[in-house]
Amino acid sequence: EEMLKLLFVGDEVSAVEPVVNMIHRERKDIQCEVSGFSEAEDRIASFRPDIVILDLLVGGASAEPEPEGLKTRDFIWKHHFCPVVVYSAKPEIHDKSYESHPFMKSVQKGKGSPQKVLEALAELRPQVEALQGAEESIRQSFAVAMRDVAPEAFKFFDDTDRRNDMILRAGRRRLAALMDDLPASGDRLASWEQYICPPINTNIKLGDILRKTDGKDNDPDSFRVVLTPSCDLVDTEDRKPKVENVLVACCCSIKEGLNRTSLSGVRLDKLKDRLPGLILSHGYFESVIPFPCLEGRIPTMMADLRKLEFIPVKNINLSDTSFLRIASLDSPFRELVAWAYLQIACRPGIPDRDLNSWRDEIIVALRENKGDDKQT
Repeated sequence: EEMLKLLFVGDEVSAVEPVVNMIHRERKDIQCEVSGFSEAEDRIASFRPDIVILDLLVGGASAEPEPEGLKTRDFIWKHHFCPVVVYSAKPEIHDKSYESHPFMKSVQKGKGSPQKVLEALAELRPQVEALQGAEESIRQSFAVAMRDVAPEAFKFFDDTDRRNDMILRAGRRRLAALMDDLPASGDRLASWEQYICPPINTNIKLGDILRKTDGKDNDPDSFRVVLTPSCDLVDTEDRKPKVENVLVACCCSIKEGLNRTSLSGVRLDKLKDRLPGLILSHGYFESVIPFPCLEGRIPTMMADLRKLEFIPVKNINLSDTSFLRIASLDSPFRELVAWAYLQIACRPGIPDRDLNSWRDEIIVALRENKGDDKQT
């Protein structure tokens, strides 16, 4: 295995000596460094640890987290994301939102705790390897993006600031395109990979998944899907949304959604065979769009393109509004929502016709041309 780099962060070096000494004795594939809170961010930036062992308490046993410790934890989460082991006399004091994350472990100091730290490191090793693989892939794509974009920037701009701005903007777009390209192995996307969760910017977009603020994350009826074009919803310092209300499709359970289609009443064994080719591969069926489950955030559900609502723009945000933006849709799934809605909203109104007679006419024509070699 490759060398694993650990950084211990706390206010007392002596408090982590038993763990460091055990690692030096038993694990030759682990490199350890120790840092105080004050220099932690600089050490993280220079050492780039694979895992941080973090104490949050002053003197190792105070009742409240040390502000510098919390600051270090948040710095890791925002700027150098890596697994963290909270190694403290009271590990339960830090936020539950962190504790539930698979890249976060807690070990209480005390008898046998050095061995528990080693066990936590072993559990986190797969997460480290996943991060290293992702980082390497991004770095390779970044190198290709810069190689192709930089010459164009130098060709079109003599001004350094404009050139640098062009490299940044064009490079980011090309990097995103490179990263979005499916791997040569042909691995298929998981259904939930169509979500960008949480949304990456503050502008509402077509295809955004909304949930009532007081709704439950497992209740499809609490969810809505944005249908208004993204360009009409841009909200910046020099540009305001072109609309006051956002058109949304109401969501419902899978059973209720299918009951609103021609598949209502179809037996489950028959439906199982028809789902992949008839609905899931197309992305929509008649007036409904299926959406996959994102555990703990979005239930398995359908959007009904015939049941629409208007929601004021001001009532939609990431927090403190009537509707929360839970996720955006990645491309081309966003475009699929637009296309499906166009099939419903923009189709011409056709009068009822005698389709059975038309069918018989077609059958007669086919029988008369039965001998035609060109017939398929």
